Amino acid sequence: MRRRKRLISILVLAAVAGSGVLLIGVGRGCTTQPADWREDAPPSPPADLMAGAWEGTWASDSKPLKGRLSANIEKLPDGAYRSSFTSETGFGTTDKSVCVFRVTPQSGLWEFEGKEDLGFFKGGTYVYKGTVDGEDFVCTYDSTFDKGMFRMRRAQTPTATGPAAATQGVR
Repeated sequence: MRRRKRLISILVLAAVAGSGVLLIGVGRGCTTQPADWREDAPPSPPADLMAGAWEGTWASDSKPLKGRLSANIEKLPDGAYRSSFTSETGFGTTDKSVCVFRVTPQSGLWEFEGKEDLGFFKGGTYVYKGTVDGEDFVCTYDSTFDKGMFRMRRAQTPTATGPAAATQGVR
């Protein structure tokens, strides 16, 4: 019985000592961290710099036309990205188009390009070239009848509570 109590005492002491070493080690690491470390650090870019919802504008360089632009970009199984654009046409209507982009990762950003025939009435074949860094999407477009630029930022996600919730999904 005495041996059993002694064994239990040794095990308890070892467990407490082990926990104390662990707590001291954790405490020392945390005490050197500034209290406002989260505010000082820049936000981490998303792992996928391109996929997701985007909002911004488009503007023609060759015509006095511009408007709002949004896109939903998804990664395809082959590594390319399909962008579904919705744009104000400058004539009071909206237009939808799709383009597939091939991406080349660079340091801190991705370069992309694509080519899509949108048909005669939409200006024929468009060639797109641009960059994306996870927050900013900048792209030039060039076709037979027009050339210009897309500038977008990641779309803000509305909260599910509060006054904004009543207008969620309404533009």
